[in-house]
Amino acid sequence: MVELIPEKVGSWTFDDLQALPDESAWRYEIVDGALVVSPGPALRHEVVGELLRGCLRRVLPAHVITIGPMAVDLEPTYRLPDLVVVDLETDDTTKLAPVDVHLAIEVVSSSSRTTDRVTKPAEYAAHGIAAYWCVETTPHVSITAYALRDGVDVYTELGTWGAGETLVVSEPFDLEVVVDDLTPGRP
Repeated sequence: MVELIPEKVGSWTFDDLQALPDESAWRYEIVDGALVVSPGPALRHEVVGELLRGCLRRVLPAHVITIGPMAVDLEPTYRLPDLVVVDLETDDTTKLAPVDVHLAIEVVSSSSRTTDRVTKPAEYAAHGIAAYWCVETTPHVSITAYALRDGVDVYTELGTWGAGETLVVSEPFDLEVVVDDLTPGRP
Protein backbone atom coordinates (compact mmCIF):
# COMPACT_ATOMS: atom_id res chain seq x y z
CA MET A 1 0.00 0.00 0.00
CA VAL A 2 1.35 3.42 -0.92
CA GLU A 3 0.71 6.24 1.51
CA LEU A 4 0.10 9.62 -0.02
CA ILE A 5 1.51 12.75 1.55
CA PRO A 6 -0.74 15.79 1.24
CA GLU A 7 0.25 18.28 -1.40
CA LYS A 8 1.99 21.29 0.10
CA VAL A 9 3.04 24.60 -1.40
CA GLY A 10 5.83 26.39 0.48
CA SER A 11 7.80 25.40 3.53
CA TRP A 12 6.58 22.69 5.86
CA THR A 13 5.94 23.67 9.49
CA PHE A 14 5.71 21.69 12.69
CA ASP A 15 1.91 21.99 12.54
CA ASP A 16 2.01 20.40 9.06
CA LEU A 17 4.13 17.59 10.48
CA GLN A 18 1.64 17.04 13.30
CA ALA A 19 -1.17 16.68 10.75
CA LEU A 20 0.46 13.64 9.09
CA PRO A 21 -0.92 10.19 10.00
CA ASP A 22 0.43 8.72 13.28
CA GLU A 23 0.02 5.12 12.15
CA SER A 24 2.46 5.46 9.30
CA ALA A 25 5.32 3.03 8.72
CA TRP A 26 7.39 6.08 7.76
CA ARG A 27 9.24 8.64 9.86
CA TYR A 28 8.74 12.30 9.02
CA GLU A 29 11.12 15.15 9.81
CA ILE A 30 11.47 18.68 8.44
CA VAL A 31 14.87 19.89 7.26
CA ASP A 32 15.13 23.56 6.37
CA GLY A 33 11.39 23.65 5.71
CA ALA A 34 11.37 20.54 3.45
CA LEU A 35 9.62 17.32 4.42
CA VAL A 36 12.02 14.36 4.71
CA VAL A 37 10.49 10.89 4.70
CA SER A 38 12.46 7.83 5.77
CA PRO A 39 11.52 4.22 6.44
CA GLY A 40 10.61 3.20 9.95
CA PRO A 41 13.34 1.49 11.99
CA ALA A 42 14.18 -2.20 11.77
CA LEU A 43 13.80 -4.59 14.71
CA ARG A 44 17.52 -4.58 15.66
CA HIS A 45 17.45 -0.76 15.76
CA GLU A 46 14.45 -0.78 18.09
CA VAL A 47 15.84 -3.52 20.36
CA VAL A 48 19.22 -1.77 20.76
CA GLY A 49 17.42 1.52 21.48
CA GLU A 50 15.18 -0.10 24.08
CA LEU A 51 18.12 -1.86 25.76
CA LEU A 52 19.96 1.48 25.90
CA ARG A 53 16.89 3.16 27.39
CA GLY A 54 16.87 0.50 30.13
CA CYS A 55 20.59 0.93 30.83
CA LEU A 56 20.22 4.70 31.05
CA ARG A 57 17.23 4.35 33.37
CA ARG A 58 19.54 2.59 35.86
CA VAL A 59 22.43 5.10 35.69
CA LEU A 60 20.91 8.54 35.07
CA PRO A 61 20.35 11.01 37.92
CA ALA A 62 16.83 10.93 39.37
CA HIS A 63 15.88 14.35 37.95
CA VAL A 64 16.17 13.25 34.27
CA ILE A 65 14.51 10.67 32.04
CA THR A 66 15.13 9.06 28.66
CA ILE A 67 12.27 9.41 26.17
CA GLY A 68 11.86 9.18 22.44
CA PRO A 69 11.47 9.49 19.67
CA MET A 70 10.49 13.09 20.42
CA ALA A 71 10.53 16.11 18.11
CA VAL A 72 13.23 18.71 18.73
CA ASP A 73 12.61 22.24 17.40
CA LEU A 74 15.61 23.42 15.38
CA GLU A 75 13.46 25.93 13.46
CA PRO A 76 12.96 25.67 10.49
CA THR A 77 14.16 22.09 11.03
CA TYR A 78 12.38 19.58 13.26
CA ARG A 79 14.33 16.44 14.06
CA LEU A 80 13.16 13.26 15.73
CA PRO A 81 16.06 11.75 17.72
CA ASP A 82 15.63 8.10 18.65
CA LEU A 83 16.19 8.96 22.32
CA VAL A 84 16.66 12.15 24.30
CA VAL A 85 17.51 12.76 27.93
CA VAL A 86 15.45 15.58 29.45
CA ASP A 87 14.52 16.86 32.89
CA LEU A 88 11.49 15.18 34.44
CA GLU A 89 10.08 18.67 34.95
CA THR A 90 10.16 19.55 31.23
CA ASP A 91 6.93 21.31 30.23
CA ASP A 92 4.25 19.20 28.58
CA THR A 93 4.80 19.87 24.90
CA THR A 94 4.73 18.21 21.49
CA LYS A 95 8.25 19.40 20.70
CA LEU A 96 11.35 20.11 22.74
CA ALA A 97 13.56 23.17 22.63
CA PRO A 98 17.27 22.34 22.24
CA VAL A 99 17.91 23.80 25.71
CA ASP A 100 15.60 21.08 27.12
CA VAL A 101 17.78 18.26 25.73
CA HIS A 102 20.79 17.16 27.80
CA LEU A 103 21.66 14.29 25.43
CA ALA A 104 20.40 13.36 21.96
CA ILE A 105 20.93 9.77 20.82
CA GLU A 106 20.65 8.33 17.33
CA VAL A 107 20.69 4.60 16.66
CA VAL A 108 22.11 4.26 13.15
CA SER A 109 19.99 2.51 10.53
CA SER A 110 21.12 1.46 7.06
CA SER A 111 18.88 4.18 5.63
CA SER A 112 20.17 6.93 7.95
CA ARG A 113 23.95 6.51 8.12
CA THR A 114 24.92 9.94 6.77
CA THR A 115 22.11 11.70 8.58
CA ASP A 116 22.90 10.09 11.95
CA ARG A 117 26.69 10.35 11.64
CA VAL A 118 27.06 13.80 10.01
CA THR A 119 23.94 15.89 9.51
CA LYS A 120 22.09 15.48 12.80
CA PRO A 121 25.14 15.93 15.05
CA ALA A 122 26.04 19.11 13.16
CA GLU A 123 22.49 20.43 13.64
CA TYR A 124 22.28 19.40 17.30
CA ALA A 125 25.65 21.01 18.10
CA ALA A 126 24.81 24.22 16.22
CA HIS A 127 21.66 24.53 18.36
CA GLY A 128 23.49 23.95 21.64
CA ILE A 129 22.46 20.40 22.60
CA ALA A 130 25.15 19.56 25.16
CA ALA A 131 25.86 15.95 24.22
CA TYR A 132 25.27 13.48 21.40
CA TRP A 133 25.68 9.70 21.14
CA CYS A 134 25.79 7.79 17.87
CA VAL A 135 24.97 4.11 18.40
CA GLU A 136 26.03 1.70 15.67
CA THR A 137 24.16 -1.61 15.47
CA THR A 138 26.13 -3.48 12.79
CA PRO A 139 28.28 -5.43 12.53
CA HIS A 140 28.51 -5.05 16.34
CA VAL A 141 27.01 -2.57 18.76
CA SER A 142 29.21 0.44 19.57
CA ILE A 143 28.67 3.92 20.97
CA THR A 144 30.53 7.08 20.04
CA ALA A 145 29.97 9.91 22.52
CA TYR A 146 30.37 13.64 21.80
CA ALA A 147 30.09 16.79 23.92
CA LEU A 148 30.06 20.53 23.28
CA ARG A 149 32.91 22.60 24.63
CA ASP A 150 32.43 26.20 25.73
CA GLY A 151 32.48 28.67 22.87
CA VAL A 152 32.22 26.17 20.00
CA ASP A 153 29.27 24.89 18.02
CA VAL A 154 30.71 21.54 16.92
CA TYR A 155 31.04 18.43 19.04
CA THR A 156 34.27 17.09 20.46
CA GLU A 157 34.49 13.29 20.33
CA LEU A 158 34.86 11.77 23.80
CA GLY A 159 35.51 8.25 22.54
CA THR A 160 34.09 5.11 21.00
CA TRP A 161 33.25 1.98 22.98
CA GLY A 162 32.50 -1.45 21.52
CA ALA A 163 32.10 -5.10 22.50
CA GLY A 164 33.65 -5.95 25.85
CA GLU A 165 33.98 -2.28 26.84
CA THR A 166 32.15 0.08 29.18
CA LEU A 167 31.35 3.61 28.09
CA VAL A 168 32.43 5.97 30.86
CA VAL A 169 31.71 9.69 30.44
CA SER A 170 31.21 12.69 32.67
CA GLU A 171 29.20 14.72 30.14
CA PRO A 172 26.33 15.48 30.29
CA PHE A 173 26.35 13.38 33.51
CA ASP A 174 28.64 10.79 35.10
CA LEU A 175 27.51 7.69 33.20
CA GLU A 176 28.67 4.12 32.69
CA VAL A 177 27.07 1.85 30.09
CA VAL A 178 28.26 -1.71 29.42
CA VAL A 179 28.12 -1.95 25.62
CA ASP A 180 27.54 -5.72 25.68
CA ASP A 181 24.26 -5.03 27.56
CA LEU A 182 22.98 -3.41 24.33
CA THR A 183 23.58 -6.46 22.16
CA PRO A 184 20.34 -8.28 21.28
CA GLY A 185 20.28 -11.91 22.36
CA ARG A 186 22.99 -11.62 25.01
CA PRO A 187 22.15 -13.15 28.40
